[in-house]
Amino acid sequence: MAAGLEEERAGCQHYRRKARFVTPCCNKIYTCRFCHDENETHTLNRKEVSELICTKCLKRQKVQLQCEDCSTRFGNYTCLECKLFDDEDKQQYHCDGCGICRIGGREKFFHCQKCNMCFPVKTQDRHKCVENVSQSHCPVCLEDIHTSRIPCYIPDCGHLLHRPCFDALLHSSHYTCPSCQTSIIDMTQLWKFLDNEIAVNPMPPEFSNHKVDILCKDCHKYSIVKFHDIGLKCVYCGSYNSCRTKSFFIPPEDETSNTGAGSSNECEHLDGQSYNEEP
Repeated sequence: MAAGLEEERAGCQHYRRKARFVTPCCNKIYTCRFCHDENETHTLNRKEVSELICTKCLKRQKVQLQCEDCSTRFGNYTCLECKLFDDEDKQQYHCDGCGICRIGGREKFFHCQKCNMCFPVKTQDRHKCVENVSQSHCPVCLEDIHTSRIPCYIPDCGHLLHRPCFDALLHSSHYTCPSCQTSIIDMTQLWKFLDNEIAVNPMPPEFSNHKVDILCKDCHKYSIVKFHDIGLKCVYCGSYNSCRTKSFFIPPEDETSNTGAGSSNECEHLDGQSYNEEP
C-alpha cells in the first residue's frame, strides 16, 4: 500500500517528478500543467507557479531545486525558469531563444532567429525561413505549435504542422500545405503519370486551341498553357499543382506565338508581385 502510494506520488502520465504544483489561477494541486488543463476550463501558465508540494514529505514551499525539509530533489532534470521537473531522461535542454525547454539534445538542434524555433541541425543549410512560424497554430488541428509536445513535420515551404496531422492529410489524399497550398511531398511520380494520361487522352478538336492563364502553387509563377481537364502543367517547374486565373481562345494561326514562354513580358510583370515572396 505504501509502495503504491509512493508510486502514485512520483508523477503523472506526462512527467515523472517528486513535486506537485499549487496552481495560482485556481489554487488547486496538480502534478503538471497538462493535468491541470485536462481537468479545468482554463489553462495554466507554469511560469507563474510560485509554490509546490513535495510528494515525499508533503511540505508546501516555494519552487526550488529540492525540498527544504527532506532534501528530496524534485527532478533529475530541473529548469527553474520553466518550472519543469522530470526524472525521465529525454535529453532536455532549455533554449533561450524559444524561451522554453525542449527535448532531444541541445547538440542535435539549432535555433533559427527568424523562425523563432529550434530545428534539427541536419536541416540548417536547407530549411526555409518563415518569420515567427512557431508562433502560429497547426493549420490542421489548430493547436499551439510552439509549446506543443507533439512532434512536427517541416515541409519544404517552411510552415509547420503536427506530424500526426501531416499523416492524416496524406491518408485523406491531401498533398498540399494547408497554409500556402505548396506540395508537401515529392510529387514527381504523379506528375509523370499525368503527363502520360494527357498524352494518350487528347482534348476534343473544339478545345484544342483553348488556353488558360495559371498560377503554379509550387513555384509561384504565372504562365499560359493549353487547357486539359486532367490537369494544367506549369511551364516553369512541371508541377500540376496549379489554379486557373483566366482563360481565352487562341486562333490556330496564333497558337505558336502564345506559349507560356512567349508570354514572358506578362510573367515578368507578375513575377515581381507578392506571390513570389515567402508565403
